[in-house]
Parts: sequence; structure tokens; C-alpha cells
Amino acid sequence: MTVAAAPTSITAGAARRPAYLPHVGHARHSPSALPTLADTWSGGPPFRLVLPRDKRDRLAARAARLKRPRACSVAGCQAEGMPVLLVDSELEAVLCAIHQLVLLDGSAVEGQPMLATAAW
Repeated sequence: MTVAAAPTSITAGAARRPAYLPHVGHARHSPSALPTLADTWSGGPPFRLVLPRDKRDRLAARAARLKRPRACSVAGCQAEGMPVLLVDSELEAVLCAIHQLVLLDGSAVEGQPMLATAAW
């Protein structure tokens, strides 16, 4: 199971970036080199997420049953999405490139919930 922050949206005219993306001028990258997935994911996070055993086991079981790929759940959207679980509520949702984070009924997820997905 992989845990990540949900994408952020533009709020009050100020552009915001998800916390897990490297910033453009990050010291590890030269100005001419673009970051790669290896740069972004190498080494892993400097922490471990601690959950109660029952919650961890439920999330792990649900993550194993996630269907990949999954279409966006917003009516009329044909975009391919990534199935995720909302850690706090243990609900399944879809990350869509167009609609960002939506529940299976097509409604938007508010806030910045912690997400978990299967480690395919």
C-alpha cells in the first residue's frame, strides 16, 4: 500500500503545488535537467506512517481489491483514473487528470485527504 497527499487546486488566485512534487529550482537538479521519477521517488520518505493495526489491515485488504485502471466516476468523463482509498474515511475514490479527486458517485472530495493505493 502506498500513501500520498492528494493533489491541490488553485485557491484564491494563488497557484499551489502538491507537497510531494519537487520544486523547479530544487538543489539536486541542475537548471537544464528535468527531474525524473527516479529523482522523485528514490530513497522513500524520511518517515513511516503509523496506523492502528485494524485500520491498516482493512486498508491493505481494500487496496488489494482496487481495480486498475478505472474510469473517472464523473458522468460523461471518459478519462482513465487511478483508484485510491481515502485513509481517514476508508472510502474508495478516483484520481482523474480532469476532475482531480472524486468519489465513486462522481462528487468531488473536499480538502486534502491522505490517500492510499495498491503498490502494483
